[in-house]
This record gives sequence, C-alpha cells and structure tokens, in this order.
Amino acid sequence: MKNEETKEKIITILKDLLEFKTYKDNKEEFSKLFNYIKKTYNKFYIKEYFYEDKTAMVISNTEDKNLDLVFCTHIDVVYASDYSFKEDEINIFGRGTIDMKASVAVVLNLLNDIETNKKIGLFITCDEETTGEGAKLLLDKYNPSFAIVPDGGYNFELVIEEKGLLQVELEIETKTAHAAQLFNGENAIIELIKIYEKIIQKYKIPKSSKEYITSVNLSKLNGGNSANQVPGYASMVLDIRYTHKDKESEILKFIKNTNPKVKIKKIMSNPCFTTDLENKYVKKYIEVSEKVLDRKVKKVGCETTSDAIFFSLKNIPTIIMNPEGYYAHSPKEFVNKDSLEKLYRIYQEFIKEKI
Repeated sequence: MKNEETKEKIITILKDLLEFKTYKDNKEEFSKLFNYIKKTYNKFYIKEYFYEDKTAMVISNTEDKNLDLVFCTHIDVVYASDYSFKEDEINIFGRGTIDMKASVAVVLNLLNDIETNKKIGLFITCDEETTGEGAKLLLDKYNPSFAIVPDGGYNFELVIEEKGLLQVELEIETKTAHAAQLFNGENAIIELIKIYEKIIQKYKIPKSSKEYITSVNLSKLNGGNSANQVPGYASMVLDIRYTHKDKESEILKFIKNTNPKVKIKKIMSNPCFTTDLENKYVKKYIEVSEKVLDRKVKKVGCETTSDAIFFSLKNIPTIIMNPEGYYAHSPKEFVNKDSLEKLYRIYQEFIKEKI
C-alpha cells in the first residue's frame, strides 16, 4: 500500500508541473513554476540564481555547497502546439512527461520523505534544451561528490556514453546569374547539398537506435534572393552527434575538404559523456538498481546529449538513467506510472547506502 501511495503522490506532483507551459522564452510560465516550488517546498534551503533573464534553482537539505549527492534536472520543454496531458491506467502522455518533469516530481517527493545525514541537492534548470548554461553556472558554485541525471535511456537502462554534440553553420559564396542562364552562374544551394551528400556518404544516416554511429542532420538550409536568379550565397546548419570513435577535429577537417570554398562556423560543441563503471558510487548505484528492479541493468549508448557532460568535464562521477517512457519531443511522449515509484525506491535505497 505504501508503494501505491508514493506513486500517487509523485503523479500528483507531475500533473502540477505539467500545467506550466515551460518552453523557451515563455518566461512567465517558468516564473510561475519556480514560485510553485518555493511555496510548496519551503522547508528546504532554496537558492535561485539569475542569468540572462533565466533562472536556475537549487533545493537542498543543507546550506553547504559541498554536496554528497546532486540530482540534476530541467523543467524546460521543446515547443509544442498542445501542452495538454492525458492518462490511462498505465501511462501519462504529454509534452515534458519523460523529458523530464516526471523525474523532477520523483526527486521533489523524495526530498519530502527522506531522512538522511547526507547532503543532498536538486538542481532545476530552464535551458537544458537550448544551451545548458544553467547547469554550468550551478557547477561553478556547488561541488557534488556524485551526480544523478535522469535524462537519457529507456526503462532503467544505464547510459554509459552520450554522443558528443557539434553544431556548425556552413556558408558558401559562388556566382550569381539570371535564372534562365544557368551556364553563367554556380548555384550555391546545390553546392551545399553536394557537400551534405558527401558528408552522409561517410557518416551514414542510422536506421534505428541499434545503429550507434555518428550522425549528421541537415537542420536548416537558406539561400537565394529572387526566384529568377541563380543564388550566389547559401548557408546550412548541421547538427552532428558523434561517438567516441570519431573526433570533432577530424569531422571538421573532413567537412572542410569537401569543398575549398566552404566556410565553417561553430555554433555549439560538447564532447562525449562516458560513465566510469569502476567508480564506487556507480557500482553501488547499479547494485541498488538491480536489487530494486530484480534484474540486470542494461548498459547502453545514447544518441542524445544532456547536462551530464558538464559533470563529466569536472570529473564528477555521474549516472544517467530514466524511468520507463519514450518519444521525447513528440506528440506521443509518455511516462509509465509504475516506473516512477521504482525510480523513487532506487534513489531512496541508494541514499541509505554507506559508500
């Protein structure tokens, strides 16, 4: 009965969080959500940090910034035309369920329940889906011994690697001409398409998540000023997710060599995240998870990136594990209700352990 009560409490918190339409630039909704947290969880130490018209919040059971454990979460979601949510007996469906308000709800309920001498904090940021500056800011102020980032994998898989992220804008200038006199010009848009075709010949487009390989997505393509002119300038944005087998410098070198005229501007860059399976905290977390789940934990690579990389860059051992759910950033996004209580018990039992 207690497990069922815990699940219902978590679901109630999740539904509260889903009421806030916290997508990029919707500042009022972010403010409302943070005010809800401050009002509801005011028995804890709550600290807000403001930067670039954004907010990052830390909820903790201590004023000490040297934490034993931190949960790193975010409440921003990708824009959607519909933010309503629905449920059946098994799942809750809606934008932000698995990514990642459900996990925020689990940790908020955990903090309410847990009694421990360990110093525990919860990071809540509002820009993970865009820049990750919030997590970087908080890690300049707090020093955790171990981090849990419930933002990757499926059904309690342990993410042992996240792909590196490289976003670049390619520009090319060619020769304009009248649209009826193609022979007098050189189409810049077509030249960029040729470059992309060369890139995906080397970095094949994966057909499913089972193909854990470097991938290149053509995100934006712009060019041309007039319908009756051969465009002499074009640009495109590539979103590249690369595995540890490839290096950022090698990818950039290959792109440059596809066409001597192409100019490359780096927009964003984060290296691969990896989990140290020999770390004592990681070992204990896996042990506890397998006990709660009553099965072996599957270890996987993850196509996406998360704020976990900022912990890795500071050599802070970090776990990435999600409850059961899927289809993040899509109309079919969902989270399984029972899995939320299981995630809660994993966290609860892990905190009890002496490491």
